[in-house]
Amino acid sequence: MTSSTTTAPSADDKDQQPPTTKSGTSWPVSIRLNKENVQSGRWETVRWSIADLLPRPLTADDYHILTIKLHLDQRTAYRFNLNSQAPCLFVLCHESDVDNQLIPVHISASQDEASSYMDGEHHVLSAEMPVAICCWIEAYLSREGELIDSGRKKKKSGKGRSSGN
Repeated sequence: MTSSTTTAPSADDKDQQPPTTKSGTSWPVSIRLNKENVQSGRWETVRWSIADLLPRPLTADDYHILTIKLHLDQRTAYRFNLNSQAPCLFVLCHESDVDNQLIPVHISASQDEASSYMDGEHHVLSAEMPVAICCWIEAYLSREGELIDSGRKKKKSGKGRSSGN
């Protein structure tokens, strides 16, 4: 992310007609969510999870098709994810005003992007990344190169305007 605030895609922005084939920077996947009522003490609450994530578009009624899109400025986050013990995909969901159902609207392989959505109090679910998608992202990083995120350099004391030099 290049900005400090992240605007979540709206349900209207959902990939209108997702591509049905993958490319070097995009891959359509199918997602099915699971809603579970959970008892916690005297309270009952709803817990959502990803029941199924398939690395291909599927047109069944209970599946949603989203497209993973890779971005050059997220290469460090992709590498961090791939190097983790269990690489994940992150699915941003919006709650339907009509029936309180979660609707998947965006998917990412970037933990940085997912955490910025969570900071904005959006619903973000995660699922294990399929091996085929791990290999595809690895190929993308090989092709585009690794992004070195060196951070800011600390200035040495005694250098600069106020030092009187």
